[in-house]
Amino acid sequence: MTALLAILPFRERICGALAGPGALVLGAPTGSGKSTQVPRFLLESPALFPGRTLVLQPRRIAARSLAARVAMEARTRLGGKVGYQVRFDSACGRDTAVVFQTYGVFVQQALADPRLSGVGAVLLDEFHERTLECDLALAWIAALRRDLRPDLKVAVLSATMDAARLREYLPDSEGIEVPARTYPIDVSWLAPEGREEPSSHALRALKALAAGGLEGSVLVFMPGMREIRRTVSVLGPFCRRLGIEVRELHGSMELAQQQEVLDADPSKPRVVVSTNVAETSLTIPGVTAVIDSGLHRVAAYSPGRDVNTLYAARISRSNAAQRAGRAGRTAPGRCVRLWARTEEASMAEAVPPEIERLELSALRLQASSLPGVLGWLTPPRPEAWSRAKALLESLGAVTSQGPITARGRALLRYPVSPRLGAVLEDASRAGKEVFDLACAMTAVFESGGSRRRGKTVDLLSAAGDLLSGRGEDLPWESSEILRQLRRLGGSLPGRSASDLGAGAAEVWIAGFKDRLACRSAGGLVYRLADGSKALLPLAKGADAPGLILALEVHETAGAGQSRQVSIPLYLPCSPAAVQRLFPGECAWRSVSEFDERTKRVVHEERLMLGGLVLESKPVEAVRSGRKAAAGLWAEQFASGELRHPGFDEDVGQLLVRVRLAARLYPDLGFPELGPEDWRLIYSEVCEGKNSLKAIEAVPLEPAILDYVGSARAAFLERVLPRRKKLPSGRTGRFTYSESQAAELSARLGDFVGMRGTLSLCEGRLPVVFDILAPNMRTVQKTSDLGSFWSNAYPQVKRELQRRYPKHPWP
Repeated sequence: MTALLAILPFRERICGALAGPGALVLGAPTGSGKSTQVPRFLLESPALFPGRTLVLQPRRIAARSLAARVAMEARTRLGGKVGYQVRFDSACGRDTAVVFQTYGVFVQQALADPRLSGVGAVLLDEFHERTLECDLALAWIAALRRDLRPDLKVAVLSATMDAARLREYLPDSEGIEVPARTYPIDVSWLAPEGREEPSSHALRALKALAAGGLEGSVLVFMPGMREIRRTVSVLGPFCRRLGIEVRELHGSMELAQQQEVLDADPSKPRVVVSTNVAETSLTIPGVTAVIDSGLHRVAAYSPGRDVNTLYAARISRSNAAQRAGRAGRTAPGRCVRLWARTEEASMAEAVPPEIERLELSALRLQASSLPGVLGWLTPPRPEAWSRAKALLESLGAVTSQGPITARGRALLRYPVSPRLGAVLEDASRAGKEVFDLACAMTAVFESGGSRRRGKTVDLLSAAGDLLSGRGEDLPWESSEILRQLRRLGGSLPGRSASDLGAGAAEVWIAGFKDRLACRSAGGLVYRLADGSKALLPLAKGADAPGLILALEVHETAGAGQSRQVSIPLYLPCSPAAVQRLFPGECAWRSVSEFDERTKRVVHEERLMLGGLVLESKPVEAVRSGRKAAAGLWAEQFASGELRHPGFDEDVGQLLVRVRLAARLYPDLGFPELGPEDWRLIYSEVCEGKNSLKAIEAVPLEPAILDYVGSARAAFLERVLPRRKKLPSGRTGRFTYSESQAAELSARLGDFVGMRGTLSLCEGRLPVVFDILAPNMRTVQKTSDLGSFWSNAYPQVKRELQRRYPKHPWP
């Protein structure tokens, strides 16, 4: 199989480029052998390439499996001439010539030894993924070659990348493009039916593939672990009928479990449901068909919560091509895309690099610890770079001028974010017991502890379980991270502490003040620091703390559903601890506020931190509080949140009459009755009232007329009256409109004796006569009664006599 690899004819050019200029940009398609053969080229030419070769991979599973593959091909034991280094695991020694590493491990090595002593070459594989570590690794290697290590060899390898831009960034580099040598792939599209779940959609696609015959394994791409497990469950019954097994593959699995999937017998067809971990460098044996959900988890910065978060998003066209390519590695293949073909026009060409979409405090701290000035392939966004500096300053990790401080270098000892590094560094000063608990809390946080059997997780409680050996349902990485962090603490002195949990919680509050959230009155809804709200989904009967750190906030929205925000990982907090940590930012305030839940105005003394309520206690309203309460009630009515039952047709007509008077007599000072007028009117209505029932008992019309003023009210009744006496002795009712003539309504007989036209407001407002039948329904509208009697009335009279023969018709 190795003899068929497309990379092999390029061996001489690749070695020549690295031995000569020392920099190479290598574009080679998936399946060409670049990840295994280029390291072998260097391994087999020690005279040309002295020193250790580092091969950087985005994922642990890829680094391990590729190292095993190269060791096997080189006929050497894994950990001998060829080895690997990943977080929590390594297999290499002093004589290891080729080491496969994750980018994260490489960054830690560079921070500890910036000159990369003993390293002769660095191969940056799968560079198209453009993680923060990818960009930092390239930036540092370029700076090293420029200033300190011109002998260092570098190669950038990828199936899809902007080779021209990279060659411009590495000016002495040579570019090589390896043509594709894959089998043909039959791509088809299968659009979803209505609101079809991805798992059910994948089952339809699998049935379609099976109908055409399955001659190998099927690789199904899903965005995350939850979708993978759901899909495995849905596909299971159908696959059992076919006699094939279904396996899952994702980064949350233990490394041994991942390797088991990769080492399976290729002659036995199966279905593997995977994240994008199987999109590029990993090869799953025997795959001849791909089902692509078109989704993946993408890391992005959420400015509202000031965190990096993962969310499901549409893949790019480049991702789709990579995924389809997995079906054509060893034979002609098929790919079913679970979207409509027309959707591809709106898909991005490639996913933007993380440096354009993530929070950058860790990157900035790492870069500031390296000597010299780094040039970036893609410069960080100025606002994100400034925000990172502000955070680092607040943590004491850099000075206001930018250089790293001694504390900043201390934070870099911990392989976590600067915030978490600050938590651990502060905990180390509180003694071994608090440090151990803080390490356990960090381990749960870093490993995605909110995945704990799908439950809402109290960080302090979960950390206690981890320390006591009861954390079997926590992600497997938790124990490994805990061991790693505790080793970094060394031999700290023990200190007696009456409440270890409180001590550990305080260092977390100090590092995550912006994640504080307070519970709304009653229920499980919390107000976050940015003013938004989220649900803490505790088990029924569980006590909801009044104040928490919302350490994870998840946003979900299904098809046709509203956005749902929940808090899967939290830490209960004490208001006293917050006040102790931030005394200058906390203050007691007297507050009167309308409570939507109880529909009452409440008066409280509140301990505030910014806009967050840390603690509250009810107080008796003083005079100023009662005035404020009237204003709060008034706002509810004026804004339309509440509707006064007295706002009937008569009040509506009074409103129109006042506005007409304001328009027709602008010099008399009639109010327009806009929102501000209504606030003042309702303030008077609500004055002294402490319940909705009491306010609703106050009639509105007298309050409006009182606001208009007695003189203007009398003038209003004179020029825009409510009723008019008619020749019959009865009265007709006026109906007013702000944009049309007024109407005078009465039964036909009541108008007998009236002729001509009628107007109001000294001729400024015409009147239409609304002539009613005995059943009070309109039979005719006219603006001229004289014309009506002469022309229309005879016909109207005949019709009414037929319908109402007992009525007299003049």
